[in-house]
Amino acid sequence: MPNTVISDGTMVFFGSHAVDHYLLCRAWPNEGQKINAEPTGRVYGGMIPNAATIFAGYGAPPMLMGPLADDEDADPILAELAQAGIDTRNIRRAPGFRNSYAYNFLTEVNPDEKTLVIVDPGYDFDPTTAERAVLTGAKFIYSTIAHLRRIVGIQGVLAEAHARGARLFIDVEAESFRSAEEDWWAFSAADFLSFNEESLDKFRGTKSAEAAIADLLAASGAEIVTTLGKGGCEVVSPTGRWRTAGLRVATVDPLGAGDTFNATYLFGRSQGWSIEDSARFANLAAARSTTMTGPRSGRATVGTVMEFLEHLKQTGAAAACPA
Repeated sequence: MPNTVISDGTMVFFGSHAVDHYLLCRAWPNEGQKINAEPTGRVYGGMIPNAATIFAGYGAPPMLMGPLADDEDADPILAELAQAGIDTRNIRRAPGFRNSYAYNFLTEVNPDEKTLVIVDPGYDFDPTTAERAVLTGAKFIYSTIAHLRRIVGIQGVLAEAHARGARLFIDVEAESFRSAEEDWWAFSAADFLSFNEESLDKFRGTKSAEAAIADLLAASGAEIVTTLGKGGCEVVSPTGRWRTAGLRVATVDPLGAGDTFNATYLFGRSQGWSIEDSARFANLAAARSTTMTGPRSGRATVGTVMEFLEHLKQTGAAAACPA
């Protein structure tokens, strides 16, 4: 295949695919209310493929692993990923899998936010010897708890990967884990954890956010990120705490901003950037992504993101520009 991308296998993203449908309505309805919505597009998505696409934009081809439905969307999905610079050789295409569907409701009343309805059929993934070798041979593994849980023997896989030097990045969405207690095996195994405010509230339960993060930090020694939307982000690690202020931009579509932030932050850290510099750059990249439509609109080069920063400075639109 002329468009085949060959990565070095150090960066592995694991997860399934989605087909994202966009609908525009006046406002999100109350329960029992009817609304009219206008379909405005259909794109390929999925949290993990989205993040892999963003990461690839920085010029470091990642490997994407996971299931893909063998249907009419398979060839276009694989072609799009390869075009984006992703190694797709370990995507397992099979008729027994079904892709997820996401319905993204954007409203005229509040264009800065979205309502996302996900239809996830679920799957089981029993890795072959070769697939296990890819996972355990990586230097970085990026996924969610929901996807990791579907890997047969995942705790043994992670233990072997860690023993060989891998570092695990988990994107923590509220719907992606059951509870802190039930999924402690994953939280405590992570080297990077990225929460948003909703998922942190679910994780902490009756504890304060400070106490919950302190307990998690003691158990994992991870870098714990909390994204705060337009409020920026905060990172806590065994070596300190950093707060990055938000950026004031004209939001068009917030979908994919979290994936952009996470992939960008991991890129920075994988390149040896400091925590503070990685967080600032990721915050900038995520803000830029919201000014365009689509879950992968954040894909860019480092230079393009920095040009966006200069544009913000020149127009006076930045509330807090990185140094």
